[in-house]
Amino acid sequence: MKLNRRPIGLKCMFRHLILLIAFITLVSGRPADHDFHVSRSEINYETSSGDIQIAVHVFIDDLESAIARSGTSGLKIYMPGENNNADEHIEKYLRSRLSVAVGNSGVKPIFIGRELSKDKMAVWCYLEVQGQKNVSAIRVNNSLLTELYNDQKNIVDFTVDNKKKQIVVLDSKTTEGIFKIK
Repeated sequence: MKLNRRPIGLKCMFRHLILLIAFITLVSGRPADHDFHVSRSEINYETSSGDIQIAVHVFIDDLESAIARSGTSGLKIYMPGENNNADEHIEKYLRSRLSVAVGNSGVKPIFIGRELSKDKMAVWCYLEVQGQKNVSAIRVNNSLLTELYNDQKNIVDFTVDNKKKQIVVLDSKTTEGIFKIK
């Protein structure tokens, strides 16, 4: 019995090369660059405690680039050799680009910590403001990564007592959202 073997064509070799590159990217621990520039902030106001809980989801490569722009490079967030002061640099950057006000008074969120996202491309950063009772509105100014990308979008998902109230998309032109509690 004679087998018909066709030579491997250029198209087939190209497919194999793409698969190889994708595999190397996956096992290298750091994903390839992404074509969209977006962060997501989840803000929850707990009426009983007066706590404002903030969770910020941002791509690691973008966060490192933004922090490097202010003079600190080589953070290697969630990589071998991570900078020992990574949390301090992340907190400083977040404070410079994300602010919260209750009424006409600015409040200072406390940096609680961070964790790697499930896809390992991004980091969740957690902040909190405690004891802000009887609040009628919260003003958020979010200009994360707008110094890097003209097309940056910052989605702010606002909830009260874990019930969705409002979603706002901010960008370099509109960095502020006002969220009514009632």
